[in-house]
Formats: sequence, C-alpha cells, structure tokens
Amino acid sequence: MTEEPEFLLLSKFPRFEIRKYFDSIQARVRVEDENWRGSTGGFRRIAAYIFGRNEGNQKIAMTAPVHMEEINNGTNESVTMKFVMPSDLDLNDLSKPDDPRIEMFKSVEKKYAAISYSGYNNQDKFIKYSQKLRDALLENNLSFTDNPIYLSYDAPYKFWNRKNEVLFELKD
Repeated sequence: MTEEPEFLLLSKFPRFEIRKYFDSIQARVRVEDENWRGSTGGFRRIAAYIFGRNEGNQKIAMTAPVHMEEINNGTNESVTMKFVMPSDLDLNDLSKPDDPRIEMFKSVEKKYAAISYSGYNNQDKFIKYSQKLRDALLENNLSFTDNPIYLSYDAPYKFWNRKNEVLFELKD
C-alpha cells in the first residue's frame, strides 16, 4: 500500500475538514512558464529522482499524494510540484538529486482546510472545488492563505475511485 502523510483531523465540517499535517521531508521542483496542466516535466524530474537518478542511485518508495501549487504573479506562471518522502527517511538518509532544480527540504507542521472530490481532475474541477472550499471557509470565518494546493492521490491509469483534494493553508 502506498504511504500517505500523517495528519491529525482537528474538525469536520459538512463540506470540508481541518487537518494538522506534521513535518515531513519533501522533494520539490518549480516549473516556470507552466500551469498545472503543463507540469508533467516537474513530475518526471522528481519521479526520476526517486527511481534512482541521484548521487547514490538510491531507489525511494513512491508516496501519495503528489502536491501541485500554481503561482501566477501576473507576469509569469509557474507550478511547484512536491513529493513527500517516506516517513522512515530523514534528510541525511536521502541521496543528493542529480537534477539541481530539485530541492530537498523539511516542511513544518501546519494546519490546512481540505475538500475532497473524485474522478479525473481538470482545470474546471480544480477551480470549482477551490471555490467551494474558499466559500465554506469564508462562511465559517476562517482565515486562510488564498493559494489553493492540489493533491493527486492516484496514478493516471487508475479509473475507479480516484481521489483528489484541494487544500488551503489556515492562518492562526
């Protein structure tokens, strides 16, 4: 079974959940001048890293979900893609990526609001569920960073029971 990051369910609302995600080791890469649909290059770079394209030819188990965050500053677009490393590994256990665009880092514990949906994801679904979560957070007077993060749990060849989520980081 594919490992997923551990979180603590803090609250459950009718349309969304509040979760506390613990710190984790992650690999991230930023793909410039792309939106989330064009982020395949980022996925391939990190996948190559975990499949052994690193200084030690180390093979690392795939975890789920893959995180994608689109950044649009008005003049250029980019996508940051992240893979969470298996929980039994520390930064010191991981080989240095051959690709200098991949950054290894330790995330910090944070709270997020999450909404789940099924089926294949696309831009329209992502926008729809981002807006649903945004509206629910505003209705409940919860303060958040308005930059949705897309989580993809399944391989592209999986047809049934697909799981997708949108997260917003909550402010204290």
